[in-house]
Amino acid sequence: MADVTIRRHSAEAAREIKASAHYTYITGGITLAGAKFAPGELVKEGTCLVRDNQTGLYEKYSETTADTFEPGKSNPVILDESVKFNIKDDGTNPDVTAGQVLVHGAVYNGMLIGATNAFKAELKGAIRFI
Repeated sequence: MADVTIRRHSAEAAREIKASAHYTYITGGITLAGAKFAPGELVKEGTCLVRDNQTGLYEKYSETTADTFEPGKSNPVILDESVKFNIKDDGTNPDVTAGQVLVHGAVYNGMLIGATNAFKAELKGAIRFI
């Protein structure tokens, strides 16, 4: 008899980043700049994102100078859903819309990806870090 077992190379459970029952998502969602992510990348919930002021699209937050919020960036948010880029025929990512994006509430520090002191300071009063 043939082996018909379905196997996966890896599987991940959802990550719960919210530390409170009271939270708010951004209205209308955001658009992730496909060109700023690796082809086919899986962007996990808890990833810290910022808006590029020139393009209006969101990308992962990173700092060139430690503890200094990046110039030319604004509207820091935290992704609360995983987003997988599906590669286009030319090998690049399309721009993708995400709807579950936290702008208010409480989150667990240990579940965040890319959170720095400067990023947290920009969200002070809107998001509490536990």
